[in-house]
Amino acid sequence: MSEQRSAYKPYSQPPAEHSGKTSSAKSDVVRAWDLPTRLFKWSLVALILVAWVSSGFNDPDMTVHKAAGYGVLVLVVYRALWGIFGSSTARFSGFVRSPAAVWTYLKALRLNRAGRYLGHNPAGGLMVIGLIVVCGVQVLLGMFSSDGVTASGPFAGLVGDTVSSWAASIHAAWFYFAILALAGLHIVANFYYQFVKRENLIGAMITGRKRREAYVDHKEATGGSLPVAAVCLLTAFGLVYGTVTLFGGSFFASI
Repeated sequence: MSEQRSAYKPYSQPPAEHSGKTSSAKSDVVRAWDLPTRLFKWSLVALILVAWVSSGFNDPDMTVHKAAGYGVLVLVVYRALWGIFGSSTARFSGFVRSPAAVWTYLKALRLNRAGRYLGHNPAGGLMVIGLIVVCGVQVLLGMFSSDGVTASGPFAGLVGDTVSSWAASIHAAWFYFAILALAGLHIVANFYYQFVKRENLIGAMITGRKRREAYVDHKEATGGSLPVAAVCLLTAFGLVYGTVTLFGGSFFASI
C-alpha cells in the first residue's frame, strides 16, 4: 500500500502546476482604461463622422448635423467632468504635463530612451487636450452659425448676420481641417506606437488592458465607477440642454 501511495503523488501534481500557470497568465495584464473612457472615445469618433457626412446631406435644416453636434458637445463636457472624477488614467492630473515635460519626452523618444506609460504619455496627453478643445470650439462655432437662409445654430440670432456668417465660414473650413489634422496625427501616432514601438495602444483602447510592465505613471488604473460616469453624463446633458434652452434655442428640435 505504501508503494502505491508514493506512486500516486507525482500523478496528482500537474493539476496544481496548471492552476499556477493560469493564475500567472491572468496577472500578465493590467487595467489601463476604464469602460467610460473607452466608450467616450469611440462615441466621439462616431459622432464626428456623422457630423462630417451629414453636412453634405440634402437637408436644409441640417437636422442630423445639429443632433451630432449636440452629441459631440455633451461628450466634450462629459470628458471635462470625467477628467476630474474618472479613473487614474482618465484624470487630467494623471496625464496633463507642462510644455517642458512634453519636449523632454519627445527628445527621449527620438533617442529611443522614452519610458512607457500605462495611460497617456506627455505628448499623447497634449494631443487629447487639443482634440477636446478643438471639438468643443467647432461645435460652439456651429451654434453661432447661420447660412442666411434656413439653417442656423441656436445662438445665431444673438450675434447678428455678420458674426453668424463669419462663424459659419470658420466652422465649415478652418476648424474642420484642424480636427482632420489632429485626428490624422493621432492615428499616425497610434500606428507608430502599435507597430514600431510594439505597444498595444489600439487593442488597449478596445479591451481596456495592457501588458504588465514597469510603467512610468501608474502600475494599474484605479477608480472609474460606472455610477459616477452616469452622473457625469447626465450632468453634461443637463448643462448643454439647459444652456441651449436658456438662450432660446430648441435642443430637441434637432434630435
